Amino acid sequence: MNRAIINFEPKTLNAIHSYSLELLRSTGIKFPCEKALEIFKKHGFRTDGDMVFFKQADIRSAMESVPSAFSIKARNPANSIRIGDNNFVMAPGYGPPFIIEPSGEKRDATLADVQNFCKLVQTSKHLDFNSAIVVQPADVPQDTAHLDILLSTMLLTDKPIMGSSVSKAAAEDSLKMAEMIWGRTSEPVMISLIDSLAPLQYAAEMVDAILIYAAAGQPLIIHSACTLGTTGPITIAGSLVVSNATNLAGICLAQLINPGTPIVYGLGGSPTEMKSGGYVNGSPEDANHTAIAAAMGQYYNIPCRSQGALTESFCLDYQAGMESAMMLTTAALSGVHLCLHACGTYGSMIAMSYEKFIADEDLCGALKKLIQPVEFTDDAWALDLIKELGTSGNYMLQMHTVNRCRTEFFRPDLSNQKIHNEWFEMEPRDITQRAGMLLKKRLRGYEKPEIDPQIEKDLSQYINQRKQTT
Repeated sequence: MNRAIINFEPKTLNAIHSYSLELLRSTGIKFPCEKALEIFKKHGFRTDGDMVFFKQADIRSAMESVPSAFSIKARNPANSIRIGDNNFVMAPGYGPPFIIEPSGEKRDATLADVQNFCKLVQTSKHLDFNSAIVVQPADVPQDTAHLDILLSTMLLTDKPIMGSSVSKAAAEDSLKMAEMIWGRTSEPVMISLIDSLAPLQYAAEMVDAILIYAAAGQPLIIHSACTLGTTGPITIAGSLVVSNATNLAGICLAQLINPGTPIVYGLGGSPTEMKSGGYVNGSPEDANHTAIAAAMGQYYNIPCRSQGALTESFCLDYQAGMESAMMLTTAALSGVHLCLHACGTYGSMIAMSYEKFIADEDLCGALKKLIQPVEFTDDAWALDLIKELGTSGNYMLQMHTVNRCRTEFFRPDLSNQKIHNEWFEMEPRDITQRAGMLLKKRLRGYEKPEIDPQIEKDLSQYINQRKQTT
């Protein structure tokens, strides 16, 4: 099934690719890492200082070795996911350092928040895996925060995980901790985000993460994005060339290290708020980039990633719903395979909200239902029943209805479907308060997934030892 809602002419996609190749050949991409530069030189690439230059044949060879789909093994095999094909998998917010309370007040995120969001991911009917940094806790040392986050994710969820890419040490720790659960394996057991720098460069820690994860055969999301008018051209077309060229260079490095390394193609772009100089999420331009990312993933025949339910709002108002729905619906209907920031994000990805997390889950569930193929089986046609009842029938009490009534329709947990009188008498009516009630119920009902006690002990001992030596 083709989910694309925006059909780009082949000449447009060819132009993005062609102009990207021109930049790669003439301008190059900055890789501030001696080991990476040595790998490029070993394979005959031209370099000048930190700059690496690419030929069309180099890019073609790299893209041909990327698998079109792959699976990630979860601690609970029943929760393993397939990325690519026609699947659409989602994770919550990624990286916010703050929490927005229902009052609108902003506070620092803590390790307790990390743990609460892990519990929400574990109990979610719609989220498929957990982010590497669902929030950035301020109450633990930043040099070792990734260890606390990894431990929380591995113990409190048994869904697929993301490795940390905040530093070379964090990537190495991610693999070592994963080995305690799955043993030494080149089978994908985590996926990690590689964010480039705009324009046309990678930070040293991201290059280190590519080197480490690719060598281990672990999947990477290679993602590039410009802020239109500041870190890239003000036009979508210009930003696409910058971001796509940077993506292709990162993918090429991963394939040089380990041909066949699973890759997810990511591309974004947000307008600059010209009065403040900040960037704006949840915009039509953001949604355009989401659709084009899906088209470019299809162009290269590799899985693609998008942004999720983003908004500039800081409360559960019409703006939050409108912007989040526009972003996530575009992703779902354009054919995106993997989505970060699907639940909970406020204000340019600066903060998470528990209440928005709960609300966004309804959106995720509705969109997963929307993209399911409509059933056209003999039982679904119900032709015999239609003939039997004719013009006077009541379908409500028929076994055909009874057998399907609990599964046929999407049923939201938070959104209102009551008639006016029932809604008017409902307490509380406010959606934020109702989300808060569901939140408390979810956290009260959470049950920690089983894990071998020895593995849990080994993981805890590892992070305690690492903290003492850092």
